[in-house]
Amino acid sequence: MAAGIVIFAALLSAVITAMFGLAGGSIFFAMVTWVLSAKEAIPLHSLTQLMSNTTRLLAFWDTIRWEIVGYFAMLSLLGAYLGSLCFLYFNAEILEVLVGIFVLFTLFLPKKNGKALSKGMIVLLGFLSSFLGMIVAVTGPLVSAFFVVNGITKEEMVSTKSVCQAIAQVAKMLMFASVIDFDFAQYSSLLIYLALATILGTWFGRTLIAKIPDNQYDKLNNIILGLVALSMILKPLFS
Repeated sequence: MAAGIVIFAALLSAVITAMFGLAGGSIFFAMVTWVLSAKEAIPLHSLTQLMSNTTRLLAFWDTIRWEIVGYFAMLSLLGAYLGSLCFLYFNAEILEVLVGIFVLFTLFLPKKNGKALSKGMIVLLGFLSSFLGMIVAVTGPLVSAFFVVNGITKEEMVSTKSVCQAIAQVAKMLMFASVIDFDFAQYSSLLIYLALATILGTWFGRTLIAKIPDNQYDKLNNIILGLVALSMILKPLFS
């Protein structure tokens, strides 16, 4: 039962992220934390999102903005390392509530600022994504809130964010395996099914993205993220 929920969550999150560029990771984490502890869910979230991001960057390869990727990657490993040191001091319930609050907070961030991000802001965003990702897992909405700026198309946002998030996930997984000593091997069978689910979900989402009007993105994302955040915040009350 638990494995089925995790696999379905991976499939659903891959479809949504391929369509919107965000929210898929939030939904995956929210669903997985109903059957696994946050201490297990965060590392598995990182690995599953790495597979999903890799599939998306291949599907949208011709639209990647590599100059953004380069600056984003500069401090990602440092952010993940510092975040891993903080990860050890949080218990599961606090982590889940923090994730919900964090996602809700992103709903109030500006979605468009009328100009492209500065190089320094992209570097800082890469650091924060890796650092916060070690603690609250879901940082995609934060990245998207700054990526949806003037001059970047929805396809460019999906592809470029996929590469940036893949870099952050690799940095996080290195910290989980070394500093935190999380054993990914014990989930090897499950990860095969998760990989297949992300590939199928990405392919399906890629076929649907062109059908979504640009002016509907923010509205749909806010609804999805709001529901996800409330689920994370309220879950400890019923567990």
